[in-house]
Amino acid sequence: MSFQCFTNNTPVRLKRISNASLLTAAIFCLLASSSYADPMNLGGWNITGFGTIGYAETDKYNDLVLKRNITQESKTIEDKPWLIDSRLGLQAHRELSPGWDAVGQIVLQEKVENSFEEAIEMAFVRYHNGENFSFRLGRMILDTFQLSDYRNVGYSYHWVRPPSEFYGWIPFSHYDGFKAVYEIGDFDSLVRFEAFIGKSKSTVNIGYNDDDTSKNYVKTAPIYGGGVTWEKDDLTLRAYISRYRFVENTNALKALLGYVNDPTIKSFWPESQEIANDYAIENAKVTYGAVGFSWTPGPWHYQGEVSFVNASNYGTYDGERAYIQVGRRFGEFLPHITYSRSWDNRDFSYSPPPSYPGVPGLDPVLEGLYSTLKDNISSGTINQYTFSLGLRWDFATQKALKLQCDRTTLHENSLGVFPTQNTVDNQERHFSKDTRTWCSATLDWVF
Repeated sequence: MSFQCFTNNTPVRLKRISNASLLTAAIFCLLASSSYADPMNLGGWNITGFGTIGYAETDKYNDLVLKRNITQESKTIEDKPWLIDSRLGLQAHRELSPGWDAVGQIVLQEKVENSFEEAIEMAFVRYHNGENFSFRLGRMILDTFQLSDYRNVGYSYHWVRPPSEFYGWIPFSHYDGFKAVYEIGDFDSLVRFEAFIGKSKSTVNIGYNDDDTSKNYVKTAPIYGGGVTWEKDDLTLRAYISRYRFVENTNALKALLGYVNDPTIKSFWPESQEIANDYAIENAKVTYGAVGFSWTPGPWHYQGEVSFVNASNYGTYDGERAYIQVGRRFGEFLPHITYSRSWDNRDFSYSPPPSYPGVPGLDPVLEGLYSTLKDNISSGTINQYTFSLGLRWDFATQKALKLQCDRTTLHENSLGVFPTQNTVDNQERHFSKDTRTWCSATLDWVF
C-alpha cells in the first residue's frame, strides 16, 4: 500500500501496547506492507499506515536515561531500550460529500498514559470550499512545530529521532478544537495562513521515579495560535506562534504547595510559600514561537528551526532552542550531521531558610524543604547541546534503515528531558556538567 500523510472519566485502558504486542504488530505490518502497492479500502475508507522498530542505548549510563520525550515512562524506557522509538500508526480517510471529508489516525507507542483516547492523534472532519479556504473540527495534530504533522512518521525525516533539545520537552502532540486555513498560490508557489483554538492534555514523567508526584497530568485550555507557511520549489519557510494556559497544578506541585502550607513551616519560614507559588502553573500562561525552513536543492538537504518559550514561573520550561541539519544523498544513502542547542539560564535566586538552633529537629526539616524547592527547577531545565551523525539507507521501496550517534553535553542539572537515576525523595539532585554519547538504529516504513 502507498503512504499518504494527512496534515492535518476513566479512560478505556489498552494493554501495555508498548511491550511485546507493539513489536508483534509492527513486525506483522512490516511483512504485510510488501504485499500491497495501493491504499487499502475498507467500506469507503482509505487505510494507510507507518511503523518503526528501533533500538537505542537507553541504559548505557547509571546516572542518566536517554528518552525520546517527556511523555515516556523513564524506567520502562531504561529497561526496554527498543521502546524509545518503536511505534505503529494507522490512518483513515474518507470523502463524505462534495467539500467534506474525515480523517483519523491512531498511533501505538510507549507513553505514560497508554489509553485508547491518548492513542488517537487525529479524528476530525474537514470542509474545503474547492478554492482556497478550509476548516477542520475535532482532534488534530498540534502543528506549531515544523515536524508536527509527521513527527511520529519516522520514514518522513532522516533522523532516528528529532533533536531532543528542540522536540523532547513538548508535552502535547494533539489538541481538540477548531482550525481554519487560507491558501494563496499555485503549483509553483504557495502561501498558507493558519489559525487554531482548542484544548489539550497529556501525562508526563519528567523525573525518574514512577510515583504519583513523578507522573503528572498536564492540561491546557485554551490553547490558540496561528502561523504562515511559504512553499516555492524546494524551499519551505514557516513561522508559528501559540499561547497556552494551564488549567491546574500537577501532582508534584500540589504536594509541594500542601507541604509549605503546614502551620509550622508557615510560621518559621513564610518565604517558602512565595517560592512554591513561583512554581505553580495553575492559570499560568506560556508563549511559544518558532521559525523554521527546509531546503532540498538537488541531492542536498538543509533544515533548521529557532524557537523561544516565554514563561512567567519556574514550573514550566523556558528559554531558546535551535538546530541545523545538513545532509547529502548518494544514491540510496543519505549521511547527515546535526547541531542542536537549548538555552535555559534561570537561576534559583532564593536564600536558604533561617536557622533555629533552639528548636530541636526544625533545621533539618527546613533544609530538606529548601533542597526540594531548589531541586524542582532542574525538572524544567534544558541547557545542553548535541552533535549528531546519522546515515539513512533507503534499501527498498518505502523502507529505510537509519543509524545515528549523538554526543550530548549537559550543563549542571539539565534534567528536563533525560532524567537521572540518582533521585532520592526530598533530596536535591546533583548532576555536574558532563558529556554523554548514545547510538541508535531504526527500521522505518510506510504502507
